[in-house]
Amino acid sequence: MKTYPSFDGTPIAYHDLGTGPAILLLHGFSGNADLNWLQPKIAEKITAAGYRVIAPDLRGHGASPYDAPPEAWPADAIARDQIALTAHLGEAPLATVGYSMGAISALRFHLLSRKTGRLILGGIGDSVADEHNTDRNTAFRAAIEDGLAGRDTPGAKAILARARATGGSLIGYLGALSARIYTPADLLATFDVPTLVLTGEDDLDNGSGPALAEKIPGARYRQLKGNHLTAVLDPALPEAILAELAAAS
Repeated sequence: MKTYPSFDGTPIAYHDLGTGPAILLLHGFSGNADLNWLQPKIAEKITAAGYRVIAPDLRGHGASPYDAPPEAWPADAIARDQIALTAHLGEAPLATVGYSMGAISALRFHLLSRKTGRLILGGIGDSVADEHNTDRNTAFRAAIEDGLAGRDTPGAKAILARARATGGSLIGYLGALSARIYTPADLLATFDVPTLVLTGEDDLDNGSGPALAEKIPGARYRQLKGNHLTAVLDPALPEAILAELAAAS
């Protein structure tokens, strides 16, 4: 992996694969780029189609550790990391593809930069347009705090296993969670970028995918098979990504 210094000097690691127009891939919470994009062969399919894949490990995750306490995280840090990354590359992405937290971050990245040519948002629904919604964050935070306190709970076991599998840390996860900012509907209404929303048929973890698509002008929705965790493995996901890229090229 390569690294670059972000807006505050923090080193962020990223995969840089293939050649062609840049496609930015943003992974989900407590994951990393390898787990979300390389292992399922999604990055491989995109590069084989003639694109350059840029897939960072997001701040506080994987090979991009950031162990500052939550209150010390810069506002919109993960989105600003992507602005710094594209400046480092000297190229705005033809498309930004995100899954779950990565899709939430893709919305913030586009809101702040207006530089991505196309948005492909997986695993999120209309609850990410509610700036007051804390339900999902609360459950994650409880699991992380149990893990940090050494409590033997199912949530703690799951998040600790995830950290071991991806090279992340609980304090990094807590910071990323605490710094998460949703994009309310009035700001989504200002988006002028081709957008595709994809969620599994059994995925309501972040609300309704079709309802989110209705909040973004001109956005389209496509249903995948599976739930929040398994939909990323549906072959229809890379097929939809490649179709969007072909339309953008």
